[in-house]
Amino acid sequence: MMDMTELEEKVLDASRLLEMMAHHQRLRILCLLMEGERSVLSLAAATGLTQPAISHHLKKLRDADFVKTRRDAQTIYYSLQGGEVEAVLRTLHGLYCA
Repeated sequence: MMDMTELEEKVLDASRLLEMMAHHQRLRILCLLMEGERSVLSLAAATGLTQPAISHHLKKLRDADFVKTRRDAQTIYYSLQGGEVEAVLRTLHGLYCA
């Protein structure tokens, strides 16, 4: 059984994760990244958002360690970092998208 300090840390971690996912456009981007890595251009085309808007959300997701990047020449590809983020997304997908 967890002590109160450990429980508080876990609650704060979960709260941060859910807060980042609570924005509908970021959640949409994360759902698209569940299908595999994508570039900003690909995400913009799939969502209808502008490239600057996509970049803004991706920066927040990258800073929170939700996504990782891979560079290929001039293009940066984004993919899910894995871990808790991917587990929560799989659960949400099962509840709302299946």
